[in-house]
Amino acid sequence: MTYISKQTILVLLVGFSIVLLAGSASAQSPTDVSGTWTGGTTRGATTLVLVLKQDGQKVKGTLSGAGTDDGPVSGTIAGNALRLQYDDGRSTTPSLNVKGDQITGVLSGGSEVILRRTSK
Repeated sequence: MTYISKQTILVLLVGFSIVLLAGSASAQSPTDVSGTWTGGTTRGATTLVLVLKQDGQKVKGTLSGAGTDDGPVSGTIAGNALRLQYDDGRSTTPSLNVKGDQITGVLSGGSEVILRRTSK
């Protein structure tokens, strides 16, 4: 007959609990980015408008106010990191950070972009 101490059982239960908690933390839904976002960059006076619709981690929408870069975009959201790409494959944005009703990031030219959600 095998003898298992109470301490061994306790260690196993604590370990199992940690695994369960880690699994539930990774299964949390991504940040919600659906809605209309407006703002601009630190280098331009143009108002950018980004309209996004989210389905799980997938994001689709349109960007306007960026001149030749206007058009449909799609991408993914993982945690607070948003990655967008023009649907015609022209380019991908650097990782954008979503915090509440604000999106921030630094574009390839070094210009900072700040967008605020104006409607959901």
